[in-house]
Amino acid sequence: MRYFLIGFMGSGKSKIGKQLSEKLNLKYIDLDEYIEESENRTISDIFNNSGETYFRKLEERYLKEIIKEKDLLVSTGGGTPTFNNLIDLMNEVGKTIYLECCTETLFERLHINKDKRPIISQLSDKSLRRYIENKMQERKCFYNKAKYTICNDKGSCVNEIVKVLR
Repeated sequence: MRYFLIGFMGSGKSKIGKQLSEKLNLKYIDLDEYIEESENRTISDIFNNSGETYFRKLEERYLKEIIKEKDLLVSTGGGTPTFNNLIDLMNEVGKTIYLECCTETLFERLHINKDKRPIISQLSDKSLRRYIENKMQERKCFYNKAKYTICNDKGSCVNEIVKVLR
């Protein structure tokens, strides 16, 4: 089986993904890390020098490469399900799990290390909060297509996911 963690940046996909893959004894791939290794550049570098459109094409290409494997858990980027019908592709080949968080939780998490995230690195606190609210509204219809929705405001939903999947 293939599982895909989706959700907004800062929702805990990478952290939960690593823990969950150990519990379920599945190979784990962080899509952003996979892209960085494959391209030998950071996500920030790709965004800054080649743009978001180019990055989204890479994201699609590498996701399609990854899903050839079975028994796998993938943490996607926050925007992955919202481009090129990738949410539908992930639902076709596996099960999607939306890690849902409230705006305040996302703001707190993203504010701490926004310099590591090219899309938000230059935003003021007020702009960051507005960005989160606007993007969440835009992406809600994609995230809501997930097979499962799990609240991760506390950052410790691994056991809950395991129960739902079994």
